[in-house]
Amino acid sequence: MFRGFLLFALLFGLPAAAEPLLPWLVQSVCLDARGRTIPGMLPFEAGCIRQAPQRQDAPMPYRRHDWPAAPQARNLPTGYQASDAVLGSLLGVPAAIHTFDFGTGPGRRFGVLDDAMRGDGGHVIPLTRGAAFIAMTEDGGGGIQWFRSPDCRDGGRGWQGWLLAAPDLSESWTTRVVELNIAPSPQACPTRFNASLTRFRRTRLDLPWRDAGTGQTGAAPIDVIVSEHFGGAAIATAHHLERFVLARDLGMVRWERWENPAVARQADLSQAAETLRRQQRCPLLTVSEPPESGWQMRDCRFWTNFVRATPAQPLAALDWPRQALR
Repeated sequence: MFRGFLLFALLFGLPAAAEPLLPWLVQSVCLDARGRTIPGMLPFEAGCIRQAPQRQDAPMPYRRHDWPAAPQARNLPTGYQASDAVLGSLLGVPAAIHTFDFGTGPGRRFGVLDDAMRGDGGHVIPLTRGAAFIAMTEDGGGGIQWFRSPDCRDGGRGWQGWLLAAPDLSESWTTRVVELNIAPSPQACPTRFNASLTRFRRTRLDLPWRDAGTGQTGAAPIDVIVSEHFGGAAIATAHHLERFVLARDLGMVRWERWENPAVARQADLSQAAETLRRQQRCPLLTVSEPPESGWQMRDCRFWTNFVRATPAQPLAALDWPRQALR
């Protein structure tokens, strides 16, 4: 599989330094003996012998949806949001595209880039360095936002703000403090930057998954990268934590939002955490632990609820970001 990703990187002009993290950033497709995509097959299933990264413009053998809340599973088997982890581009630079595609609620449809403020969007990770950074994001609340780093002051791209991980991975945490701020365009360079404690590690876990068509559930042993982005320079003084789980051959499969009650002081935090627990839309993982005593998980999405394509019904990734940004 490693050789397959390396060959793909060479054929499509990806920089060699970006290749080591590609299998955790982009979901894989399974290929038959003739190199054709096998509709409906998942990368961790026994019949998946040969693999290749999923391109944004190619038919998809499956889409990753989030888990529905247990009481709504029968009526909403495909959950609330789909997320694609595909190979695309940002301003001409090869990139991993992680889309967020809402499909429930007024004016929301799976597979269609809905009107602005409906929530559709995602984030983009340019494949230009050994380390992986989120350069741009879009959602219904903030619209398009660019995460900028201090190197923009010296004429650099300024894409090294929101760090996800670097290739020097081990089972122990690698910890760095990075500086970043939000800007309205890729040319804007903020006058000041905020410190963020970021840490990441690599581990194996049993990843729960669900078949959206049948409701069947299971677990697969998966190699993952856990990345934690704190809203502050230290855990004790950080307002919140965003935790990402990047699964090999599946891309980003999980997002968790944790709050520090000592700093956030949100009156409804305990209630929100209990509601999330009762909904059962985010089965706990072995890595779903508070960074320190007292922290509570307020929100979560878990994109391992799989919708499978058939030869007669191919699937497609969300057409995002818009063409002007590719």
